[in-house]
Amino acid sequence: MNSIRREKRRISTLDDIKSAAWKQVAEQGAASLSLRAIAREMEITAPALYRYYKDRDALVTALLIDAFDSFSHALEVARDEYEADNHVGRFRAICKAYFQWAVADPQKYLFLFGTPIPGYQFAPELGPSAQRSFLILQGVVGNAYVAGKVVGELTALRMPTNLKEQYETLKRTGLPYVPVVTHLALAMWSMMHGMTSLFIYGYFTGFLGAQVELFVDLEIEKMIRVLGLTS
Repeated sequence: MNSIRREKRRISTLDDIKSAAWKQVAEQGAASLSLRAIAREMEITAPALYRYYKDRDALVTALLIDAFDSFSHALEVARDEYEADNHVGRFRAICKAYFQWAVADPQKYLFLFGTPIPGYQFAPELGPSAQRSFLILQGVVGNAYVAGKVVGELTALRMPTNLKEQYETLKRTGLPYVPVVTHLALAMWSMMHGMTSLFIYGYFTGFLGAQVELFVDLEIEKMIRVLGLTS
C-alpha cells in the first residue's frame, strides 16, 4: 500500500513540475526554462527537483512528449469520427483539428513548432511521439491512395530521383507508404503548418479579421481538390 501511495505522490509531483514549467514557458518563453526557477516556484530545493528530472533537457523532452501526445490525440479523435472508407471526411477532420488544437493551446503549438530551444538536443525517446502526428495524416492519405481515391494530377508528377530515394529511406525507418504518398502528405502538412503558424503569429488577422477560420476551411477544401480526394 505504501508503494502505491509513493507512486501516486511521484506522479502528482511530476505533474506539478510540468505545470510550473508550462507557466514559466508562458510567462518568460521556452528559452528561459530553468529547473532552479521551477524549484523556487514550487518552494522545494533544487536537488529535490533533480530527483525527478536530471536536467533541463529531460524536462523539455517530457513537455514535448506531452504536447505531441495531446496534439496527436486530437487528430485521432477527429479522424475516428468518420468511417475508415470516408477518406474525404477523415482528411478534412484532421486538418481542421490541426488548426483548432493550435488555436486552443497556442503555447503548446509554439513549443512544438516555434523557435527551437537553444541548446536542446533531440532525445531518442521523443521520436515516436514526434512522428505519430504525421503518421496519422500519412495514414489517411495512404489509405485513400491504396483504395484508388487519390486521383489528382499531383500523383502524376515526375519526382526527382534524389527526393524519391529520400522517401524510400523514410519508408525503411517507419513511414510505411510509397514515396508519392509521403510527398503528398508532407505537402498537405506543410500547408496546414503554414496557415496555422501565420495565424498564431498574428499575420492573418490584419487581412482576414474574424474570418480566419473560414479562410482555413476553404483552403482545406482546396487541398481536397488538389489531391483529387474522393470517398
